[in-house]
Amino acid sequence: MPDYDLIVIGGGPAGMAAARVAADGGLSVAVIDEQPRPGGQIARQPPAAFRVARWLQGRAYREVRAELTAFERATNIEWLGGRSVIGVAREADGFIAHAAGATDLMRLTARRVLVAAGCYDLPTPLVGWTLPGVMAAGGVQAFVKSQQLVPGDRFVFAGTHPLMLIIAAQIVAGGGDVALVAFDQPRTAMLRAVGRRSWTAVRHIKTFALVLDALRILRRHHVPIRYDYPLTRVTGDIRIEGAIFGENIVPCDAVALCYGFVPQSDLPRMLGASVEWAAPAGGWRTRHDAWMQTDVDGLFVAGETSGVAGANVALDEGRLAGLGILRSIGRDDGVERRAFALRQRLAHAQSFADILSAVADPSAALARVRPPETLLCRCEDVTYGAVRAALVDTQATNPVKLLTRVGMGLCQGRSCEAALLREIAAFTGRVIDAPGGFTSRFPVRPVRIGDLVAPSSVAAGATTLQRPED
Repeated sequence: MPDYDLIVIGGGPAGMAAARVAADGGLSVAVIDEQPRPGGQIARQPPAAFRVARWLQGRAYREVRAELTAFERATNIEWLGGRSVIGVAREADGFIAHAAGATDLMRLTARRVLVAAGCYDLPTPLVGWTLPGVMAAGGVQAFVKSQQLVPGDRFVFAGTHPLMLIIAAQIVAGGGDVALVAFDQPRTAMLRAVGRRSWTAVRHIKTFALVLDALRILRRHHVPIRYDYPLTRVTGDIRIEGAIFGENIVPCDAVALCYGFVPQSDLPRMLGASVEWAAPAGGWRTRHDAWMQTDVDGLFVAGETSGVAGANVALDEGRLAGLGILRSIGRDDGVERRAFALRQRLAHAQSFADILSAVADPSAALARVRPPETLLCRCEDVTYGAVRAALVDTQATNPVKLLTRVGMGLCQGRSCEAALLREIAAFTGRVIDAPGGFTSRFPVRPVRIGDLVAPSSVAAGATTLQRPED
């Protein structure tokens, strides 16, 4: 017998919501997450030994906090935090997952799997982006959220996404100094994107008010906000000394890049699920039906894995996926009625996500030609020049990978795959409209040697394989 009816991979809003629905429906559920505590990136918790005053305050986090509280009180869900799922495979009529922890490797089996792995900040290569002090805006916010730490003295925010206004406001409210918030696109383009959906914008006025609150905080602290002001490079010797915008340099010791977000789809792709290009920011979102089930029987997705749309969409997609899982095994009492209400809420929340995607469109920034010395692959130090030279001989991702080592580093291509696909599209004149990219293989996360040499002839079941001491 499998260890669980359901394994949920990802302990953010979608994963927590799905796990609770499934467990309340009588299923045995385990939730695996890389963080030791649940909440995901949106509700990033401090270490259990810490007490952080005013943690995750504000109405924007109210529904996520309520879900987190309910999840942590649940006694019918097994939490397996501090573990990375390095691979999932089909086994008989279910699935087998391997989860690597700090000292061991767990082998778990389940009838169903839900991937709610979230998203990550869109990597945007530019000269100097590997200098210490260059961070993703989401990484900066993780410090501020979880422990109220300001990871720098003088910040520059650059990108296309309005989220950087909120993070910059959190920085100055925490005592930090923000030298500049620079939007790559013109303000008129952002206003037009809202104007084309004016009625939808009115319906989401409370959400837009969060951005207006952030603007007021930044103005009160005299933080300059520039539009149509693209960041061209970061300068410094052993760490950041300044951010360069055309001919202008802004002295700083931290640069936060915020051009959008990319779905995590490694595990669905490993299992052969269909994906599609998530324009305009890119990456591969996993296709699914009305019940959040993929075209792989028994595999469900929810949250940003199915497309980046924010925490509220993730919560309701998780609940819908939980209902879909119950329905798939015949426990469908009241499922249709509950799903109807969720789909109405999702349509409302998705309409705001569509506006935000249009406002934050990074297409122009991503289409700019990078200097040949710019690192496209940070893990393996592969430049745009090296990739362009390889494209003369082949325009397929995996052969380019073999020729240049792009995508062979610790991140397994998550940081450079989209940039490589854009270079191939520019070279060939084709658009990215069909599944492609690197082949997703085991292991999808960095592993220790002990993870690979642990005994393999272990009976099916929730087994912990201890690593060798040396």
